[in-house]
Amino acid sequence: MTKIKVGPKGQITLTKELRDKFGINPGSLVEELETKEGILIKSVDNSLDRWSTLKKKVSKKWPSEVTSVQAIQEDRTK
Repeated sequence: MTKIKVGPKGQITLTKELRDKFGINPGSLVEELETKEGILIKSVDNSLDRWSTLKKKVSKKWPSEVTSVQAIQEDRTK
């Protein structure tokens, strides 16, 4: 468990590990929910953010000159 300091305006910074794991990027929406145990911060399912995150991960593995269709076709022939 990581302890996070609350800033003067009530802001907190989530760890990079959690932001990456849940696809939370600058401008992403999160929800705050009150629970019996305290406060739950929940990522809002934003399809555009999820596609953007997926695109970043995929672009690291595929060369830019190869389209996704070409990569899938190549993979199927293996």
